[in-house]
Amino acid sequence: MSSFALFTDGSFDPKTKIGVGSFLLLPSSFLTTPLREIDQRSLNDSLKFNQFSDTSSTQLEIKTALWALEAFANTSNEALHLYTDSQGVAGLLERRPRLEATEFISKKTQRELNHAPLYRRFYALYDDMNFQVTKVAGHQRKAAHDTIQRLFSIVDQGARRALLQSRKSS
Repeated sequence: MSSFALFTDGSFDPKTKIGVGSFLLLPSSFLTTPLREIDQRSLNDSLKFNQFSDTSSTQLEIKTALWALEAFANTSNEALHLYTDSQGVAGLLERRPRLEATEFISKKTQRELNHAPLYRRFYALYDDMNFQVTKVAGHQRKAAHDTIQRLFSIVDQGARRALLQSRKSS
């Protein structure tokens, strides 16, 4: 069975509360490509973008991951590995038992957590797809990049460029 690597990232403007999410989907075999053979231009053409309004940086990262996972879920039954620099996304599987045990209710306020609907969607997708999640160290010096960090950097830069373009066109 073949498998895929899904890289997600978002770029957020706190003044406007607008963010742009980006993802790149590649066959997992691409992860063994030597750095010098990675063609950034062709990968830039493969990036997908989505703009989110009235959001926060945390919400943007989760919404971007959900959007990318749902896009993949609709096209394939293959194995998937999600790569993100978001601690909020990467930590969701570890937090799941506690969140579900408290039914997504805050101990402090006794109200449902702000992002509870997003968490539930993430867990439902996880149950359907059984993907893996890896936290990538974001914003590393280019000299320290391995293939995974280089691919993630392409997604990160793409999201930043798209946010900048959306601000210019507003």
